[in-house]
Amino acid sequence: MGDARITETRYYDEYRDKKFALLEKGQEVRIHRLHRFDEYHFENVYLCKVINPSDQSKNHGVYDGMIVEVHSEYLEVA
Repeated sequence: MGDARITETRYYDEYRDKKFALLEKGQEVRIHRLHRFDEYHFENVYLCKVINPSDQSKNHGVYDGMIVEVHSEYLEVA
């Protein structure tokens, strides 16, 4: 779909696995597709592919191409 940046440093859920990924503010991601609508938070959840993760993120198991679930409030579309 398009490129975006993470707006808040926090842990995000990895898609399909019961793991999480630490992504830092400003981390580049590519929006893969719309995953679902979160009725509790009343916003869209996107599947995003991590692009060139930082060293701190790599230390927490994040790798290039990892797919994570990100709420729209934590995305800044470029």
